[in-house]
Amino acid sequence: MQITINIPDNLPPTAIQQQVTEFEEKLKEQARQVATMAIDKNGKYQAIMQIARKCSSLPTLDHRTADDILGYVKSEMGLWGDE
Repeated sequence: MQITINIPDNLPPTAIQQQVTEFEEKLKEQARQVATMAIDKNGKYQAIMQIARKCSSLPTLDHRTADDILGYVKSEMGLWGDE
């Protein structure tokens, strides 16, 4: 697929090329991820999704927040405890 981008004339060509290269790499990585999921229809992806579905149906035994469970105290420094 081809994309047309209108770029302001005052941007340096090296900056433009760098941004285009980074964008291309991100798109290629996303395409690889989609291709991997399509190839792995009956493999790891499906197994992980099955585990996720089972975990989501489990009852909640402790209704505290993750911060409460970890002992997080909302101090100014954002640290655990009052030390």
